[in-house]
Amino acid sequence: MRKLVSSILAIILTAAALVAIQSQQAAAASYCVQIYRIWYNSPGTDTRTNASLNGEWISLHNRCSTARSLNNWVIRDAARHTFNFGTYRLGGGKYVRVHTGKGTNTATDRYWGQGNYIWNNDKDTAYLRNGPSGTLIDTCSYNNSSSSWVAC
Repeated sequence: MRKLVSSILAIILTAAALVAIQSQQAAAASYCVQIYRIWYNSPGTDTRTNASLNGEWISLHNRCSTARSLNNWVIRDAARHTFNFGTYRLGGGKYVRVHTGKGTNTATDRYWGQGNYIWNNDKDTAYLRNGPSGTLIDTCSYNNSSSSWVAC
């Protein structure tokens, strides 16, 4: 009986340690990854061409020296347009831009795949969450129609 209780306690302690490690990793990624900049007014006239749409983007920065998983992290705007990173790792010290239009995803550039603009030219708010309904990691707001971008 004593061996059974000891075995059960060992299993519980191991499971608790694994949960704690995963929580620490999520917290570390949260601290490391932040919204860096939003280029909300693409250059030139808003023509809705793919080139114009891709001139509008949001950039994230991993401030830590090691890569961080952004698996299923999402970016949303105030109107709840949502971009999901799917399976993705952001390298240590690296930046990634999420462009509004269509393109081929790379380590430094991701594409929302939209045919219309996401970021309002006068004011909006970006929300970074660590999952579709997850914890809020960072926000960045702007309220300036005379500029094209904001540093967050």
